[in-house]
Amino acid sequence: MRNLFTLIVFQFCFISFSQKEKLYYFVEKDSLLGVKNQNGKIIIPPQPSMNADSYNNGREIKTMIFMMDFNKYYDRNGNFLFEPFPTGEGPDGFQEGFIRYTKNKKAGLYNDFGEKVIPAKYDWLSPINFGFAEFCNGCYFDYSKDPEHAPLIGGTWGFVGKNGIEIQPTNKRNHPKDFETENHQFIPYQFEYNDKEKQILAFFEKRKEEIIQINGFECDAKTIYFEITEKPTDFDPFYKIKAFELCDNYLRGSHYYGDFKNFKVSKDGKKFYVTFIDLVNHKDYSEYVEYKILVDKWINRKLNIKIDN
Repeated sequence: MRNLFTLIVFQFCFISFSQKEKLYYFVEKDSLLGVKNQNGKIIIPPQPSMNADSYNNGREIKTMIFMMDFNKYYDRNGNFLFEPFPTGEGPDGFQEGFIRYTKNKKAGLYNDFGEKVIPAKYDWLSPINFGFAEFCNGCYFDYSKDPEHAPLIGGTWGFVGKNGIEIQPTNKRNHPKDFETENHQFIPYQFEYNDKEKQILAFFEKRKEEIIQINGFECDAKTIYFEITEKPTDFDPFYKIKAFELCDNYLRGSHYYGDFKNFKVSKDGKKFYVTFIDLVNHKDYSEYVEYKILVDKWINRKLNIKIDN
């Protein structure tokens, strides 16, 4: 028992140390990209990469898992994890803290902590949206109908939650935010919050009309939800709040690059920001940088309205 306890403590300390250790990309000649820590220890040896450029050379890695090239994700110990799911626009990216991956021509799901949430067992899997994804088995893309945008046809379809558990739709609405499908069944609401998180969302509900007045609607239903999709980490100490708009039988979540439609809240739940992205030009490269404005300051600037807390 003592040896087991010692092992657990050692593993915990090792994980904590790994999380605090700083990692950096480095570039060598012949387009080689590697990763080393703040002491110069090589974590991932240099390897051929399309990303071996001046932008990445010396750039700190501020995530639990990271991409070395377009088809390789690693953890902070240098272990290879997965290949991202291919899409028509390139490798899959993170949505609501989750990313699709592929193995043996099947699709599964990882979270941004490097934990496998769904093993690769589906022929197709949609990105996580409003806390759940759609999947199918036995389906295929019919390129004979449209070589560039082939429709996905056939197979058995279903839904799976962000917890990896397949969802059984219900025939009636049991929660105001249950999602109604095209077949008029309901996907149970997938979010749960503690008291602190409920207070965070109450802040945005109180300002919903002002936010709508600034951003407007894109769909006829004129229904907006605010949800916490990601929680604070050592690398990004903010709650991430995403706006979802109900569009017929689809919930359109704001993209990460959607200006003034994504929000962040400090870890202590006291500072509320709206975010926007802007292009910054450096000497050797350009990059998109996220900026934050206090929500009430933004509303006051746009509408000349002061909101009492």
